[in-house]
Amino acid sequence: MKASSLTVTLLALLLAVLIGSCTDKAPGPVAGLGSLSVKSYVAIGNSLTAGYQSNGLYESAQKYSYPNLIAGQINASGGTTTFVQPLWSGAGTPIAGTNIASRYVIISLVGPVIGPAGEPAGSPENLTYQAPYNNLGIPGAFIYDFLNARDSNTCYSALGGVKNPLFTSTLRGIGTQFQQMRLLRPDLVTFWLGNNDVLGYATSGGAVSVTAPGLFDLLYKASMDSLRAAVGTSASIVVANIPDVTSIPFFNTIPSQGLVLTQAQADGLNLATGGVFHFVAGVNGFLALTNSGVKKLNKNDYVLLTCPQDSLKLAGWGSQKPIPNQYVLDSAEAAMARITVAAYNSTITNYAGTHNAVLVDINSLLARLAASGLTYAGQELTSDYVIGGVFSLDGVHPTSKGQGLIANEFIRMMNSKLGTNLPYVDIGSLPGIPAPLSKYQFAGRSVPYYPPDALRALQIQLY
Repeated sequence: MKASSLTVTLLALLLAVLIGSCTDKAPGPVAGLGSLSVKSYVAIGNSLTAGYQSNGLYESAQKYSYPNLIAGQINASGGTTTFVQPLWSGAGTPIAGTNIASRYVIISLVGPVIGPAGEPAGSPENLTYQAPYNNLGIPGAFIYDFLNARDSNTCYSALGGVKNPLFTSTLRGIGTQFQQMRLLRPDLVTFWLGNNDVLGYATSGGAVSVTAPGLFDLLYKASMDSLRAAVGTSASIVVANIPDVTSIPFFNTIPSQGLVLTQAQADGLNLATGGVFHFVAGVNGFLALTNSGVKKLNKNDYVLLTCPQDSLKLAGWGSQKPIPNQYVLDSAEAAMARITVAAYNSTITNYAGTHNAVLVDINSLLARLAASGLTYAGQELTSDYVIGGVFSLDGVHPTSKGQGLIANEFIRMMNSKLGTNLPYVDIGSLPGIPAPLSKYQFAGRSVPYYPPDALRALQIQLY
């Protein structure tokens, strides 16, 4: 039997999301802060808050971080806050142990090839800024880190032997996220932590442990108790909950049931496997190694975006040999992730209420996005990888438009609960995914056209 090949590749990723945008203005009320005074705004979080995009942190993406967008709308409404971020120049943060930028780009239309392109890494631009940063989002931060991490040696991941240098470059010896927030004396704090406490488990195919829900509850309570005590009762706190991690493109781009066979090929695989998995002509689940052994994947299992497609195409993964466990989140592991997220969100809801904090339901927002997409100011947004407009090339972090979507959900709840009249961010004005496509031409177009449904059925065809 010959090696398999992709019948539908990721070429559809390059649909006009790369340049297209809606020109309609986003709806919103007349600008105003109501009775709220915002002179100092601090954002606490992880990579989502930092503006991390396409596997890297770099200024051209950071300026569209949702807290920076919120700060802009606050100042447009009469606020006087200065919002400073820990910016990275050029192509941004490096691959660990190298001087090569970690960010993903579209390297080639053939394949296509997406990943680090060998760009020289950038460097921190404002390390000498004489105050804590207002954006204290640190990629890789866990709930533990808010009160405890002072640098790369004391962050949560360092307890497991993985030092995160972004803690050192962001915190700069001034103190923890909590201590620096307190120094800024904010009258508005947004707080979004907890994603990484479950995301690492899911993106590793269950190899990395979650933060146990009981421990998460203790750490979140301590964080909220300390936060409210530090800012006092007059300051506003806005917290966000945790989305279902399996709703993002990292888990939904390569379908678990993407093996297409002829009858002869199905018969051959049934003979080779002793008929255990009952392959049929047409669409089948891939074979994969899971914690319970080798199984034929079903619709409740997930193949991770990190699974090497060349191995699916050329090495017989998923048919002649099982996909390795680290590239699969099986149904039991996915259920575990969802149970954990539900427990975390119960905790977040509870302590938001206890501390009179506004709750932003990002979980429901991304669930709606995944289920049916969203139309915003005339623009269709979905959770599809790249072509949906919301998620960047790493399949986890938002694009600039995705950051705008998140900012607007924060703004919606602030307007509802705090009496503000902040205008919504015009998502149509935000850029899509940058890519060096100007040299490619097709029928007079600067960006090739691909059928919008082409990516929705990525499959492996044996021949």
